[in-house]
Amino acid sequence: MRADYINPVLFSVMETLTQITHHEPHPGKVKLKRHELSQGVVTGLVNLQIDHHIGSLALSFSRDLILYLTSELTHQSIRRIDNAALNVAGRLTYLACNGAKQYLPNKDAHFMLTNPQVFQGFRQRIHHAGHEPKLMLQFETPAGICFSEFSIAGLGEMRGAHGEAL
Repeated sequence: MRADYINPVLFSVMETLTQITHHEPHPGKVKLKRHELSQGVVTGLVNLQIDHHIGSLALSFSRDLILYLTSELTHQSIRRIDNAALNVAGRLTYLACNGAKQYLPNKDAHFMLTNPQVFQGFRQRIHHAGHEPKLMLQFETPAGICFSEFSIAGLGEMRGAHGEAL
């Protein structure tokens, strides 16, 4: 999987989380995700197209993080996951995905997004746009954890940090 498509998504997720939490998140290691279950309690999913490549991005938020983000954005103390929290998860997933455009090496690339799908519940099945392997990266913030996962079709074999096939 080519880094010129992966890195823009990762940069944009980090930037989006930094803007709201006012702390730069600490990314874990990129790894191959071998199951379809969400890692957080609220998940946003956006399908995307970059030129001829179809893919998707899912952001799955820990309970503490989605409550914090919702409180920050609504300027209210949010203590339970409600429609506002679900809305925030969808908006942030869309913003993070849309923000990747600015980091693409080809500024003229055809870039389209769907409206976000949002669902609640730990270990819910995430249905990505394709059946390709998914990469997952965990971002830790003082407020909680965001699990990002993405899959983009037609980008070739995925390689790890040391060039090994995943």
